[in-house]
Amino acid sequence: MEEMEHAGGTSGGPEAVSVTAEAPKMEAPVAKPPPRPGTAVRIVALLALGGSAAALCLLTPSPNTPPLAGVVMDLPERIGNFTGKVIAATPGEIATLPADTQIVRREYLDPAGDRIMASIVLSGGEKRSIHRPEVCLPAQGWSMRGGKVERVALAEGEDLDVMNLSLVRDVEVGPGDRRKLYANYFYWFVGKDVATPHHWSRVFLTSYDRITKNLNHRWAYVIVMSIITEGFLPGGKNEAETVKMLKEFTGEIAPTFMRKETFSPSD
Repeated sequence: MEEMEHAGGTSGGPEAVSVTAEAPKMEAPVAKPPPRPGTAVRIVALLALGGSAAALCLLTPSPNTPPLAGVVMDLPERIGNFTGKVIAATPGEIATLPADTQIVRREYLDPAGDRIMASIVLSGGEKRSIHRPEVCLPAQGWSMRGGKVERVALAEGEDLDVMNLSLVRDVEVGPGDRRKLYANYFYWFVGKDVATPHHWSRVFLTSYDRITKNLNHRWAYVIVMSIITEGFLPGGKNEAETVKMLKEFTGEIAPTFMRKETFSPSD
């Protein structure tokens, strides 16, 4: 969610000011310029826009409309050759997120040593549980090299579009040995009957569906992430291999917790 910043200022203390009174000067009246062409039209347009905004506010259903989720808050223990262990929410997450936020998370490991972290964050009555990862990843030490949408093939001819962020950070693997650690970070948002990889689309659908369908989405923010192990593990995967692994993993795990109506038919 986007945040608003408020700037404030301070005023200095009072100072003594010397004022010399002068007689008022008489000036010749200045003729007022004629109205600019189109001024009346612009005023009418602004009033119409203001009226439209007010009408939309009045037509928007009450935020008390029960929110509807498109996910089941459960991650499977096994996906293919991967076995996942439950990772609890961190104390920081518990302290900062609204009390009705739900989080499930597992770290998956396969016999080759590849690790994948999968997480679902489900918003509650407040929407500040959900935000763009571009906001919080830099605070965790990650820099973003770029991002693009990946299309993941699911069973029964369905597709899922996810955002793939390419990340990098510095890590110390030994005394005086610092290296670049790369990762791929898949994420997407799931509403009651829709999924999108775009934050702007989620924001738009939140308002549009409330107005047109009286539908209050309870959005889920889903993450599937893995580091690039090339140079860190014998036979480690490069970026292309890591993306392929994440797409296959996502294709298997997504249908286990996303409701069928949230998927898009394959083109």
